[in-house]
Amino acid sequence: MAISAKAPWPVPKATPHPLVYLSTHYIQAKEYLEAIVGATSDAICTTDMAGRVIFFSPGAERMTGLRSREIVGLPAHLLYEGGVEEANRIMRSLIDRGRIENYETVLSVRGRRVPISMSAALLKDRSGNWIGTLGISKDITQRVELERRLREMSITDELTGLYNQRHLQEKLAQELQRAKRQRGRLSILLMDMDGFKRVNDSRGHVAGDRLLRRTAAVIAQSIRGGVDAAFRYGGDEFIVLLPGLGLRKAEIVAQRIGVALAADETTRDASLSCGAAALRPGDSPGSLLRRADEAMYRVKRRKKDFDF
Repeated sequence: MAISAKAPWPVPKATPHPLVYLSTHYIQAKEYLEAIVGATSDAICTTDMAGRVIFFSPGAERMTGLRSREIVGLPAHLLYEGGVEEANRIMRSLIDRGRIENYETVLSVRGRRVPISMSAALLKDRSGNWIGTLGISKDITQRVELERRLREMSITDELTGLYNQRHLQEKLAQELQRAKRQRGRLSILLMDMDGFKRVNDSRGHVAGDRLLRRTAAVIAQSIRGGVDAAFRYGGDEFIVLLPGLGLRKAEIVAQRIGVALAADETTRDASLSCGAAALRPGDSPGSLLRRADEAMYRVKRRKKDFDF
């Protein structure tokens, strides 16, 4: 029986130059991959096992403002806000798990901060030896900013722009624990507006709201920015947290606020009765607030007795 030499599958026509054929397909594949890498807005970066940058994609250039030639061969930790410590943390995670996904960190290049979400993996050769890392990072600046704004809205009093009562509970607990842990000082001012009801009743809610806003602004301007914190406690009551200050210095801050209010033409129709309390051993947020409240009402009573 004759055996057919015909193959059961289509056989491509022979090319007179097989090396040219293979080279052409290799070049096409290479160009195709380069087009994909170049088109993505994500940053693609590879390093060797020493952490030196080997490849820096066009997306990485656009994200950081660095040219590939400026960073290739240099340590990748130069890109991170956390520097060597952050780069080591990422490498340890990769060695432990082989890959990381949606890891959030911050790049810092030439004073510009870029929050990113990064997925990365270890690269291996055919023998299974580690030869480097591959990281793909997405710029999450807009998402981080949106989260910050939403967070700010959730803890801010809409009328006055001060922190709200909800945030007070969280912040007071944090500052109290910190003061106890560091054996530091913490004081609190609780202020209630005298004359606010009269303004609200005689001039209307618009005038009352204007008075509250201006009073809040004066309070905020009279305390240490980035250290102290001012809150609208509710209605016409305000609270100021004073980390690191004892009772005497807290009372000086209260006096400064009172003087500033009296000097402001828009707030002369009302004044503040202010009670101060300083942290004591065994205090809780509730007990500290309670003592400030009691001190504030003692001031109110003295004012009424004086008016009488």
